This record gives sequence, C-alpha cells and structure tokens, in this order.
Amino acid sequence: MQIISTLFWLLTLINVWFSPLPQLDLVRIQSPVDGDYLQGSVPIIGTVTGTGLQTIEISFRYQDSQSQSWFVISQTTSPVVEDIITTWDTSTIADGVYQIRVLAVFENGREQEKIINQLNVRNYTPFDPIKTENPEVLSTDNLQNQIVIIETTPTLKSSPTPMPPNEMVITQTQFITTAIQGGILGVLFLFVIALFIIIRGRKMG
Repeated sequence: MQIISTLFWLLTLINVWFSPLPQLDLVRIQSPVDGDYLQGSVPIIGTVTGTGLQTIEISFRYQDSQSQSWFVISQTTSPVVEDIITTWDTSTIADGVYQIRVLAVFENGREQEKIINQLNVRNYTPFDPIKTENPEVLSTDNLQNQIVIIETTPTLKSSPTPMPPNEMVITQTQFITTAIQGGILGVLFLFVIALFIIIRGRKMG
C-alpha cells in the first residue's frame, strides 16, 4: 500500500513538473497610444495572450459616441506577443476622434479588454495645427460648416530708426548761396584792386 501511494505521488510530481505553466491573461496595446494622430494604414501593436484564449476582436468607435456599439476591424484566434495584432485602414472612415478596443475572450466566458482613447484620424484635414479643448468628430457632411482656427504668433516688423542729419552734407540751396557769396566777394576784390591801381596811377602821374 505504501509503495502504491509513493508511486502515485511520484507520478503526480512528474506530471506537474513537465506540464506547461499557465499563462496569465494579458491584453496590452503598445501602439498607437492615447492622443496619437493617425493617417492611412495603422498597425496596432501589442500583446494578447492567456490560458484558454479563444478569440481576439479589434474594433473602433467615435470617441464621444452615445452608442455602445463597436465597429469590428478584424478578429483572430492566435495569441500575439509584442507584435502586430492587426492593421487599421483609417482612409475608409471620416476624419475625427476615435477609440480602439482590443477584446480578448477566454474559456468560461472570461473577457479582458484594452481601450485607447483620443485617436485623431487625419486623412483629409490638416495634421497640425488643430487645437481645440473639446474635440469633435468631423464628417464629410459638416466639414464645410467647420472653421478651423489656426493659432499664429504675430510677427513683429522692424521699422527703420531715422538717422540724425549729417552736418557734413551740403544741400543744393547751401551750395548756390555759397557760390553767389563767393562771386560777390570776387567781384568786390577785383573792384578794390582796380580802384587801387587807378589811384596809384594818378599819384605817380
């Protein structure tokens, strides 16, 4: 009886030793992250694993949607570890602010999910700058009624500082006046010399 009991415990120990360790349920998204701006085909990268994993569902919805419905991007049954879970083609939806969810469903109805918020899809509107405190979903129906305010920093224009007048510069008026004064002085000088010669000639005659 003791031998049978010993064999039973030995077999149990061997079975436990060589059995794979149970995996902890894990759902994690590494990229994109909250607040990212997205364009075109976006790879959703992360880890989804756990014991008894049955399906992985990746879906999206509007950030401020009142509905609890999610739009399925893709589904898979294979666990993923730090790799691309799926690729989301954002060009098929209107620009706006969205959420994405990765939902893992395990055996016995266990579920675990991860949600990324404030994902700004910008395929048909400017990437940057779009600044608003309350982001709204922009659809093709209301884009014409939207006014995008772009914040700009005012540019200071430099105005030239007037230079003080140059005292060495002679204006045209000053040049003419000086020339006239010089001419008059020259004439007077010649008149004085001529008068001096006439007076001297008389005295000598």
